[in-house]
Amino acid sequence: MLNRTDRLRLGVDLTACWRPRVGMVTLAVELARGMLEAADLVLFASGARPPGLEQAKAEFVLSPHRHELWNKLSWLPRVEGRCGLDAMFYPYWPSPPRRSAAAPPCAIFVHDLAFRIQSEAVPWQQRLYLGKLLTPALRAAAVVMTPSHTTRQDLLEHFPLPGLERRVEVIYPGCSLTAVAARGVAPELGRGFILAVGSIERRKNYRRLIEAYRRLKSPPPLVVVGRSGWGSSRLRRELELEPGVKLLGHVDDATLRGLYQSAALLVFPSLYEGFGLPLLEAMAEGLPAVVSDAGSLAEVAGGAALLVDPLDPLSLADGMERVLSDRQLAARMTEAGRARAAEFDWQSASRRAFALLERLAAGRAA
Repeated sequence: MLNRTDRLRLGVDLTACWRPRVGMVTLAVELARGMLEAADLVLFASGARPPGLEQAKAEFVLSPHRHELWNKLSWLPRVEGRCGLDAMFYPYWPSPPRRSAAAPPCAIFVHDLAFRIQSEAVPWQQRLYLGKLLTPALRAAAVVMTPSHTTRQDLLEHFPLPGLERRVEVIYPGCSLTAVAARGVAPELGRGFILAVGSIERRKNYRRLIEAYRRLKSPPPLVVVGRSGWGSSRLRRELELEPGVKLLGHVDDATLRGLYQSAALLVFPSLYEGFGLPLLEAMAEGLPAVVSDAGSLAEVAGGAALLVDPLDPLSLADGMERVLSDRQLAARMTEAGRARAAEFDWQSASRRAFALLERLAAGRAA
């Protein structure tokens, strides 16, 4: 994909990428895969090669630890300075708070500011961890990447560090599902259902979604896809008991793409998103989307989705009703969504990330 004659030796921290598919893991793996042809990569991973990179032509340095805290505080600072790297990339934020003198300049990726903006919906351990590590990581990083301009602005507002605005760059993610063969949905689901994709947690705003769903006239089933998040047991029980709601839990990529292709609309009423990968995935499949006007979703939609107030169940219900009842509106949204999704791709993201890392290496050499 990327071509150069003078190859760099770049390190990429993938120690958290043994986890099941989430947006942060997807981005880390896709950016690393995209840079394989451009640089000699040293991939730092936990225990084994991350899914999606098992056959990668790269050097792997494997940690004996799974816990991110051990890797960030102890293992990575010991090993990254020994690998002869030109630059280091931490795509699953943040970097270690203390790095060795031999460590190369680094870039970090800040995916969102949920732990600050929606702190009540984030476990205290995550708030403590990121609250302690992110500030020193921002000070140490030569480049800071974010997945949207909205997140960039959030970062600068909540961390007004001198000169930070000159180091923050936006890298839009791509859509990986288009490379996966869709699996047909279960016969009992049929077609034309409402689809919600996101972990079962407070920030995804499922309680207001349930309230809005109850207001619809003759609604199709509401299919909810997502693994259990922090403090989700009561919310999960509410979804399981709600008439018309079908809770599928986590599904693989083939099933997820099949669901996008069989649904009538995506509803994404999240209270905050740093990017919002399900919206991009839905638009790529031509699925009309009703989304929150909070966080970065309006930016990602680019006018191709119907925006609603996530705090108002009436607004949410009205948005869903409009798409379900107006075929011409749905058709226009399908066309606009596909056109908007085509503007996001991993090739461009990898090329942009590599150029920034190349700049770090050049600055170090100078």
